[in-house]
Amino acid sequence: MSDRATVLWVGDASAAGGSDADGPDSLERAGYAVVRSGAEAVADVLDTERPDCVVCDAAALSDAVEPVETVEGSARGPPVVVFAPDGDESLAHRTVAAGAAEYVPGSADRLVDAVERVLDCGRGLGPGTESGTGPESDGDRRARRRLEALFADTPDPVIEYEFADGEPVVESVNPAFVETFGYDPAVAVGEPLNDLVVPEGKEDEAASLDERVRAGDRLHVEIERETTDGTREFLFRNVPVEADDRAVGYAVYVDITDQKERERRLREQNDRLNEFASVIGHDLRNPMGAVRHRMEMARQTGEDRYLDDALDALDRMDELLGDLLRMARQGEELGETEPVSLAEVARTAWDHIATGESSLVVDDDPTVVADRGRLTQLLENLFINAVKHGVDGDGESVEVTVGTDGDGTVYVADDGCGIPASERANVFDSGFSTAVDGTGYGLAIVRQVARAHDWEAAVTESAEGGARFEFRGVESAE
Repeated sequence: MSDRATVLWVGDASAAGGSDADGPDSLERAGYAVVRSGAEAVADVLDTERPDCVVCDAAALSDAVEPVETVEGSARGPPVVVFAPDGDESLAHRTVAAGAAEYVPGSADRLVDAVERVLDCGRGLGPGTESGTGPESDGDRRARRRLEALFADTPDPVIEYEFADGEPVVESVNPAFVETFGYDPAVAVGEPLNDLVVPEGKEDEAASLDERVRAGDRLHVEIERETTDGTREFLFRNVPVEADDRAVGYAVYVDITDQKERERRLREQNDRLNEFASVIGHDLRNPMGAVRHRMEMARQTGEDRYLDDALDALDRMDELLGDLLRMARQGEELGETEPVSLAEVARTAWDHIATGESSLVVDDDPTVVADRGRLTQLLENLFINAVKHGVDGDGESVEVTVGTDGDGTVYVADDGCGIPASERANVFDSGFSTAVDGTGYGLAIVRQVARAHDWEAAVTESAEGGARFEFRGVESAE
């Protein structure tokens, strides 16, 4: 230090565990003039010695917050560094909130670096300042230090930017930005912001957003950005700063990925509640009416055939409620996924249902990654759909084929009467059925299981003219 800056070292000699043997010596070796004081004499020493920086030795003070507040309340208010070799998160928050420029846990070497940083800030070399802008007032200096502390300690990623050649360029970043996006300040500073965080395919959206930022708009916009954990959703907040004719300011990224996921789950829960209401209010009303009518007829005529019809209607009600309860309870949640044999699961699902004269053909036996129970449920519903709705008016049996087409596509096809092209877009909708005795929930369950696995479900025509259900994106374990 050519200008022999003065550092005031604050620590009570009577306190146990102080750092007096190491910290002041390290500062003196670095070229600083060190003046020592106890906490009770800080105000007087500030006036007589006029130090350029104050270091509070937290290990040698009963309360490091008190001298920080004393310095901040003084007329000169030099920057304060709190040195705590053992580290204390609570103390860090309290001292920074009181006005400390930095909180330094660890070795004396880190302390020397911190003192250098805060003195550089006082010379106009720190984040958000320019060299040669002239001396600051005491009030301005304290306000700037609080802003720098807020910038460093906020849990949300923040960057300071300035526009150059029409795009935002990084001037500084806070630790949360480094942790979230993975770029150290040495890498990020001076780089176009969009090159660091904008996902592929979002360039045009980012350019449009830049125009609004450059115009000085205070924005609250939901965006997607690329992080160390992949693409995540953020609430982007722009905080413009008046700076002559330059477009400068702060960009704040509030991660709302988990919040958006909770909202999505809540919407799905509401949808399932609406499905319950639909079944109770409409789908169950007809079979309940049929049960009442047939029981009344049985009472009037004494004929048991009306009771048999009433039991059939009750069976349909039970089927409706069973399908809907499975949808509501399981939703799109998966249990444990594991490598499973597609052929084995297909044959198990086939044995679970009444297939009559229909037959199952398994083309190949790939090993796929899936929740075995839910994959079985998916195939059961597809097989029921094929056997129940795939036959023509003569009641002939169907042949159902399970196989793979490569590229992670699993298919279930039959040689039945198929699904009209005009209805294929609706077959996965809850309550939709092409048969008068169908519940309309079997294929909705199929789509639900596919979504839980992140598979894309589609329906088309099989080579034999029947229905073909395809599931793309199935992970192979081979």
